[in-house]
Amino acid sequence: MATVLAPVSGTKWLGCVMSESGSFHIGVDLGGTNIKFALLTASLDVVDRLTIPTDGHEGHDAVIDRMITGIRKLEGIAGGPGKLASVGVAVPGVLDMVDGETIFLPNLPGTWKHVPVGRKIREATGLTTSLINDVRAFTVGELELGAARGYETAICYAVGTGIGGGIVTHGRVNFGLGGAGGELGHMVVDPQGPRCGCGNRGCAESFATGPAIIGEANRRISQKATTILHDMIHNDLNRMSVRIVEAAAAKGDDVAIEVLENAGYYLGLAVANAIAAVAPEVVILGGGNCKPDGVFWKSIERTARSHTHVTEIDRIVFKPAALGYEAGVIGSAIWGKMVASGRAIPKR
Repeated sequence: MATVLAPVSGTKWLGCVMSESGSFHIGVDLGGTNIKFALLTASLDVVDRLTIPTDGHEGHDAVIDRMITGIRKLEGIAGGPGKLASVGVAVPGVLDMVDGETIFLPNLPGTWKHVPVGRKIREATGLTTSLINDVRAFTVGELELGAARGYETAICYAVGTGIGGGIVTHGRVNFGLGGAGGELGHMVVDPQGPRCGCGNRGCAESFATGPAIIGEANRRISQKATTILHDMIHNDLNRMSVRIVEAAAAKGDDVAIEVLENAGYYLGLAVANAIAAVAPEVVILGGGNCKPDGVFWKSIERTARSHTHVTEIDRIVFKPAALGYEAGVIGSAIWGKMVASGRAIPKR
């Protein structure tokens, strides 16, 4: 399912409460913990936001009902029935973009095999509803309103519990077959490395996610390494976080620095491979675990630059994602608008 995508020009991200054309667009970002909603005007100004718990253990029908409830709440803010033009839904996994069906969502109970999310929302609300992978939505958001805006070619990374990505070429998000284009975290950087959640071995994701960094930091503590991490987590391994490892590294802790530099090295190799394939103008790094100018970030960029020799690496800019926590939900709303207006046409 490839996708034809035309870029939107003249967009902005403000707090205006009026839509140019009287129509509004809703974005929904389905996460393992929370569902985020955003209400956007026709000119892509953010009007309101909403977050509710996912409670995925209750099953997909209950979660979809909560999504519909959130959409209706924002519909009321928009002025009631007839004020909404579209809904875009970002989901964390594999999907059928044409039929609006989830195929495999690995981080949600039941994995949501062949769940007609788009149809259920459309039938309940009467609105054009379009699905998109959550990190492709992140990429759409950053391209239209964020750090990739104005660039013709970019690669985007969202580093969190997993590592998702997106590719921009000729000013458009490249979705590839089945919308799977941009799985940059699954570039193999060590064929003998640990098993990745995708089933492969040695993907960048198996080395450089939040859980991977936390696991390695805790392993070093269990090995009785000399580190201030002991005190920072009060000897409770369950308290470990990437933020704590970065804080320890900033204080000069050798173990924390080594853990972050090692993770950054492997992700940097994947970034170098993506640079060789795409030759982007800009590399966007986002997600809750990628602190701008932190030890992890610096290792990623240093490794990528030192392993790039066929592309003019000095012309490539590394930038932090601009939309932060909201990139996915804003991107999903933009995607919904594009599909509803005919600017984006999902295809198999």
